Order: sequence, then structure tokens, then C-alpha cells
Amino acid sequence: MKVRKFALIILAMMTLATCNPPSPEDINIIPQPVKAYVIPGSFTIEPTTRIITQTENEDVVKVCEYFNAYMKRAAGFELEIVDDEAVASFSGDMVITTYNADTNWSTEAYSLQIQGGSSVVIQANCATGLFYGVQTLLQILPPEILSEEVVEDIDLTIPAVNISDYPRFEWRGMHLDVCRHFFPLEFIKEYLDLMAMYKMNVFHWHLTEDQGWRIEIKKYPGLTEIGAWRTEPDGSRYGGYYTQDEIREIVAYAAERNITVVPEIEMPGHCVSTLAAYPELSCTGGPFEVANIWGVKEDVYCAGNEKTFEFLENVLLEVMELFPGEYIHVGGDEVPKTRWENCRKCQARIRKEGLANEYELQSYFIKRMEKFLNEHDRKLIGWDEILEGGLAPEATVMSWRGEKGGIEAAQMGHDVVMTPGDFCYFDHYQADPATQPKAIGGLTTVKDVYHYNPLSAELNEAEKEHILGAQGNLWTEYIATPEYAEYMAVPRMLALAEVDWTRESRISWPRFLRKLEHHFAILDILDVNYCDAVFDVEITPAFDEEAKTVMISMGTEFPDAEIRYTLDGSEPGLESPVYDTTFKLEKSGSIRARAFIEGEMKGNVTSREVLLHKAVGKPIVYTGSYDERYTAGGDQALVNGLRGSEHYRDGNWQGFSGSDIEFVIDLEKEMKISAITIAFLQNATTWIFLPSGLSILVSSSGAEGDFKVVKKFLTSVPMETKEAMVQDYAWNFNDLNARYIKVVAKNPGPCPNWHPGSGSPSWVFVDEVVIE
Repeated sequence: MKVRKFALIILAMMTLATCNPPSPEDINIIPQPVKAYVIPGSFTIEPTTRIITQTENEDVVKVCEYFNAYMKRAAGFELEIVDDEAVASFSGDMVITTYNADTNWSTEAYSLQIQGGSSVVIQANCATGLFYGVQTLLQILPPEILSEEVVEDIDLTIPAVNISDYPRFEWRGMHLDVCRHFFPLEFIKEYLDLMAMYKMNVFHWHLTEDQGWRIEIKKYPGLTEIGAWRTEPDGSRYGGYYTQDEIREIVAYAAERNITVVPEIEMPGHCVSTLAAYPELSCTGGPFEVANIWGVKEDVYCAGNEKTFEFLENVLLEVMELFPGEYIHVGGDEVPKTRWENCRKCQARIRKEGLANEYELQSYFIKRMEKFLNEHDRKLIGWDEILEGGLAPEATVMSWRGEKGGIEAAQMGHDVVMTPGDFCYFDHYQADPATQPKAIGGLTTVKDVYHYNPLSAELNEAEKEHILGAQGNLWTEYIATPEYAEYMAVPRMLALAEVDWTRESRISWPRFLRKLEHHFAILDILDVNYCDAVFDVEITPAFDEEAKTVMISMGTEFPDAEIRYTLDGSEPGLESPVYDTTFKLEKSGSIRARAFIEGEMKGNVTSREVLLHKAVGKPIVYTGSYDERYTAGGDQALVNGLRGSEHYRDGNWQGFSGSDIEFVIDLEKEMKISAITIAFLQNATTWIFLPSGLSILVSSSGAEGDFKVVKKFLTSVPMETKEAMVQDYAWNFNDLNARYIKVVAKNPGPCPNWHPGSGSPSWVFVDEVVIE
């Protein structure tokens, strides 16, 4: 067997690298490698530097050309690509090779050795690993290497390092909904570029939805002639779709970056855009219009109609021709059963197949589609509702309603992608909603994402093998532009990339934050509209029992940041006081704060309005309890001086599900009361309604029979009010003395018939009880 001279040189270099004593100094690579050391020395890429490689291996040459494209754009020159057999040595050169790679490495593993003044060697056992090695090298190089224009006098000097690396999970995904809002082809490519930079390898493309069909299907032109366009409430026409040639272009672009594209074709629900074009596929026959508002729609594919399955199979045949990956996502989520319950054909199908109910009918639907996909050597993946009524035999589950569905599927022996909303939904707010553009709700910070572990403690070691990885989802109900999509995805995408790639033992939030500062410089050069809310100052008021006053503390995740603040509601600047320790708040006021690093403003201005009133810090006793998910900090939340905003997840609202609210505040002595104000939240889209009635009672003794009603109120705001609003209930008193204040708020009952949550318990959210 011929032993290539080049391979022997590589082996010698590897031996030399291991002889250098490593320093455990960190370098700014995201995701964090398995092993990364900075060693003495540096290397400079010059115009004379060559790329030594296996020119007979087309895939490896493509990786070299990928790196060279960055060199040409930013440095103004390309490196000569030379066959390894044509060189006697590679001092001063780069080597990108699969020779002498460890055969035990995975296809995505690589090593990167930068020898001071000598060479750069990237090694893997296939082109995929080499590609990831190049991504790491690009992050080590100065950020200017990513410039779209030539940078004069660019210095391509890099530290000597020794890196060996491989991923923790095989599915490292990002999702994009292009149906609620449509995104141009160029943005899809930019999205893929970001994914590739951070070693993410699955692009979940949500292509069909009630609000629009976005993929050309030649057998059914009505899908794009009708289904791709909707009439907005203001009468304007909105929509768009991708031609099959454009789809192929994206799939090829992704493949060049080692990203698999998983298309999602929703079924049996979320299909009103289809029914608008082909109403015969519904249970009622229509007519339908493409939906122009969000939410779950009653109309779904008719599961008793053979034409439905004929249609979907024909669609999937074209989809499979366009997308060569093994997975086809069929949705399967949020499928109302109302139409099926009242459909003659669906009920006949239930009887014919011996099904117990409409949930088993959904299972029949999914199993039938899985059988078709399996016959074409594809795998079905769907949202965790596909568990309902019985899971298809080979199906992979994408767990979004928390981890429960994923845990159940893994325990059944099915593969799972974890994408729970609290950690992986990037359409949620990512910081204090008062500082952010409008989002769908929720609150999922970069820190929340970073601390997510896809391997639940409820799973044993064998079951954990079924967890393929985690995925970030970007639903676009409120995300209408590429710029806003970037803002919502980044830097949460970077945090998830590290969760998916990096060993759990190597996860370090302080280190990630430090690296993030460097990567913000990279993102600036790429002109990415990222969110920098990780710098935001947290203002924390707390009642001091001994001092009987409110103390204010502030903090930021960045220890080197300087916090400047004001107490009069004005904008903090470099002339404002510097926060250094907890201080006493002397009077009610609007506190505003911002972080500064080396005199430069960072993040957003955060603010807290603190009201110092008679009930602040006083004892409070509840009858019943608030929900553990919405505590607002516990029992003292309603008397801590803090008001809630229109955002139910801002941390200042106490939530009560399906029950009345009753509590008593003890002012600790009888005193004159001139006013009482209580605020409640209305946000019908999140099942939060105002109380149907409200009573204020007072007592001097606190004895049950001693309380008397001083105010009683019935709400006048319609439950149908969809916009979030804070409703203050305020009363003035001329001659009221009391020690105990009882508040009773009546729950309005289950969500009404018109509501998506019809019949489910409604919520009542309450915040500060201000007593003056």
C-alpha cells in the first residue's frame, strides 16, 4: 500500500503539536469546542500562503474554495490551491485534508492546529468536518475577514492554537415560518449563512399555513394562484411563494454549507390556504378565503375523503423531488375535531377503520401519510400532537408543548427533537417587553436558551439516545421584515448553537457572555440586526423589613459594565450617577438605568416605577393560591410598590387560573384611607380576562364577620377586547378608617364559545394594590 509523503508530514506535525505545552486560555469560538488551547506563537496568512489539499477530492476542494471566497472579498486575494503530491513541505501554508484523520471521528469532527510561524492544518475524515474546521478558523481570524468589501491593510495574523472538536447532538436546527410573513430568497440565504457559521445543520422551512401556501406545486397551480395570497384587513393583497427552481437553489445553497433542509407541509390542520383553492378537500365544501388573522382555524382536511389523501400524496411526490433529505415534516399540530365530529365522511371512516374517536382518526391520518413516506424511503416528523390517538410506528416527534411529548416519545423508543416553547421559541420576547418591539408574548431570554439541556433528567441513558438535539423556532405572526427576523433570532441562535454542539461540562454562561461581545463585532461587520438586550440592567426593588423601606439594587450580566441611573424618569447618560451598591428609595419615582462599557452605551434603558404607599411591605394573606407559573415573586408581590405593564410575562403580574381571587392586607394599625387602586390585565389572546366582579371590604379587627363592603364593581370591558390593556379600578374615600383591606375578584368563568380556548379555564391577572 502506498504511503503518501504528505501523510507522513501531517503525522509529524500532529506529534509536534502535542509536544507544545498548552495554555487553558479561552478563545472566542461559538460554539465552544471540546478542546481548545492557545499555544505560544502566531501565524499570518499572506498572499504567498498556499492551500495544500487533495485536489482529486471534489468535496474537499469545495471547502477550500469556500474559504478562498472570504479571502477574495475581504483581503483582495485568493490563496493558491495546490495538490498535496506536488509539495515537499508546507511551511507557511495551510493544509486542509482528510489524510491521517482518526477513523473513530464522526463525520462532523475536526482538528485545527495553528503552529506559530509554521502552518495551519485542518484535518477531518470527510469534507463536513473540514467545513466546520474552516468555520472555526474564520472565527479566529479578525472579524474583518467577513467583510463584503476589500479591507485595506487587513492583518490576517492569528494565535497559535490546538483544537479538537465534535458535536454533542446530530440535529442542530433553526426553523423559519415564511407563511405568516413571506421572506425573500436572499434573506433565506443570509439565514443559512448564519446557521453555518455557528455549525447548525438543519433548516426547518415552514412552507404551508392557514395564512399562505409558499411552495410551487405544478400539479395544483391553485395553491400558488390562490393559496399564496391573502387579503389583509385593510384591503391590501399580501403574499408570495417560491418557485421550484428557487427551492432547488436554496436546497443546493444549504447543502454547500452542510445544512439539510426539512420542509414542513401542514396536515391535517393549518390548511385554510389549501382549502381556499380546493374547497372539495374540506368537510364542509367551503367557500374559504386565505386567513388574514392568526390563531387556530376550525376547518381542516377531510379525513374521510379519499381525494384528500390523493392530493397530499401528489403534493409530497413533488416535495420529495425538491428536498432530498430523509425527513418530511407534516405538522400535525393544533387540529380541531369539530368538523370531523359533524362530517358524514369522517364518521364513516371512523366506523370503517374501527377507530374509537376523532383523536384516533388523526392518528389514522398521520399513520397513513407515514406509510406513504416510508414507501419512498423518507421519514415522517411532526409536532408532538401526533402522539394523540397513537403514534405512527416510525415517526419522529418534535416536542414543542414543553418536554412532556418528547419524553413520552423517547420512552416509547421514538426519536425526538426538543423544541419546548419556554426555551426554543424565538418569537417570544427576549427582554423586558417594555423595551422591545411587539412580539407574540412569552419571555425567552438568551440566558434561558443557553441554560436549556435537551436531555431531560426523566430519561434513562438508553432513552436519551433518542434525543436527536434541539431546534429554535421563529414563528412570524409579528415578524414582518428580515431585519426584525434577525433581531428575534440573534443572539438566541448563538446560545442554542452552543447548547446543541458543546459538551454539557463545557457550558459556561460567563464565558459565553465574554465571547458574545466579540461576536457582536462579527455581526456588526455582517450587518446583522441583532438584539443586545443581554447588556440590560436589572433593577430590583425589595422591601427591607427592618428599615421598613424599599431598597434598590441593580445588576447586569457583564461584570465590567458600569451602571448609570436616574430617579426622576430622565434618560441616564455619562453624567448620571454610577451605581455601586444597594440604596434606599426615599420617595416614589421612576428609576431608569443603562449599562456603559468604556463610555459606550450598551443595551436598552430599563425602568421601574416604584410607588411608596401605605400597603408596601405589609402582611398579606390569601384564600386560595396563585398559579406557580405566575407568582410575580410571591406573597408580597401585590404590596411591593411595583406596577405591571401590558405584558403578562413582565414578572409583575400574579395569575389565577379558573378560580376567584381573595386576599386580606394587614396595614398593622388602623389608619385613614383616602384612595385604593387595583389593576387587572385584559389579554384575550392569552386567555387572560378582567374579573367579572370586584369587591373591596374593610375591617378594623380582621374578624370574618367584621368586614364591610365599601365598593363593589362589575366590569364593563367586553371579553372580546383582544388588545392587551391594563385596567385600573380606583376609588377615593372621604371618611374611611381601617386596618384590614379585603379584595375579592370573581373569575369570569371558562373561555367563551368564540375563543380558541373555548371551555378552558380563564385567567385573571392582578398586580399592585395601592393604598393611600
